[in-house]
Amino acid sequence: MRWLAWVVTLALAAALLAMAASGRPGNVAILLPPYRVDLSLNFALLLLLAGFTLAYVALRALNLLLGLPRAAALFRSRRRMQVAAGALHEAVMHLLGGRFRRAERAAMRAGEADAFRPAALLTAAQAAQAMQAYERRDGYLDSLPESARETGTLLQAQWQIEAREPQAARTALRRLSGGMQRRTQTMRLALSAARALNDHAEVLRLANALRKHHGLHEAAARAMVHGAALGLIRQTSHDATGLDQLWKSFDSELRRDPQIAVAAARAQAGAGAPARGRALLLDALRSPQAEPSALMPALRGMLGGIDPGFVALAEGWMDRWPQEAQASFLAARACAELQLWGKTQQYLNKALEQCQDDERRLRGQVHAALARLHERIERDDQAQRHWRLAAFDLTSEDLGGA
Repeated sequence: MRWLAWVVTLALAAALLAMAASGRPGNVAILLPPYRVDLSLNFALLLLLAGFTLAYVALRALNLLLGLPRAAALFRSRRRMQVAAGALHEAVMHLLGGRFRRAERAAMRAGEADAFRPAALLTAAQAAQAMQAYERRDGYLDSLPESARETGTLLQAQWQIEAREPQAARTALRRLSGGMQRRTQTMRLALSAARALNDHAEVLRLANALRKHHGLHEAAARAMVHGAALGLIRQTSHDATGLDQLWKSFDSELRRDPQIAVAAARAQAGAGAPARGRALLLDALRSPQAEPSALMPALRGMLGGIDPGFVALAEGWMDRWPQEAQASFLAARACAELQLWGKTQQYLNKALEQCQDDERRLRGQVHAALARLHERIERDDQAQRHWRLAAFDLTSEDLGGA
């Protein structure tokens, strides 16, 4: 149908042109002394239109003729770019497929085009690294243009971490610009280096940053943060003031972690500040998500210097966790510290009733505590009975520290 529309359009145009020409009887006189040329107006207009068309076609032809060298150069440039792009694609596919020598050769072909040279050199360097051709690898990195040097440094740091040279990797990463250091891959490499160097403060900072920006799996980030916090507590365990500052620097999630709280409390006690350690555990027990089975065993070893108010607090925990043997045992130890022997025996017996079948060690510790209590009040027969029961549940080492 399209051709029919064109035919109709041309027919209408011809008819309109004929109608317009028939109504113009005028002449055009061209004087070229000693000649005179007379033309009809329609024929003059036709000649003018034909002349314009010929001039336009001639100019276009001349322009195309003069532009042939430039067009040929553009064609050759595009062809080189296509060949280089194909070679770079081939190099990447060979690299991912484990054909490193072919990848290196294809990358060198791709590097002949300036636009692909940085990517080609980086690909060739990766292939040379995989083949342990370190001299060629370093040569490729040295040939990188300035705009790609930081990417090369990032690759080099990754190789150094794989080669177990974390200090060299850290030094390389610290030479990067601020924007490059904030990238996810850079922080991941810095985290690997910090973990290898046991730099727990840096691990804690980087793991939290990556966790915030979803650069690490949640479980992996949580485990790294947890391990780094424990490492920092161990490093600061000799300094009670330093432990206080460290504890304040932890976020609320870390301070609620039972293992972190117990480690910090024991470190405070080891640094000569048991009251501070006890305060940490008391604060952790106030949390709605507190785990008494994890916190109370540590608290039992930090009861020196308590007052009657602590006994009331321990009795409140017995009401909060009515089926928890650890709460009753802690209340008993607090009463023993204040020499309230009647309550001590009452709470120890209650703890024995609450002990589950899988709490054998705790049951043995309660029997040992009852044995000591009966020895103190000179009930040797009862003491011997509880010592025998404790021996069933505890090793000799546990008996000494129960």
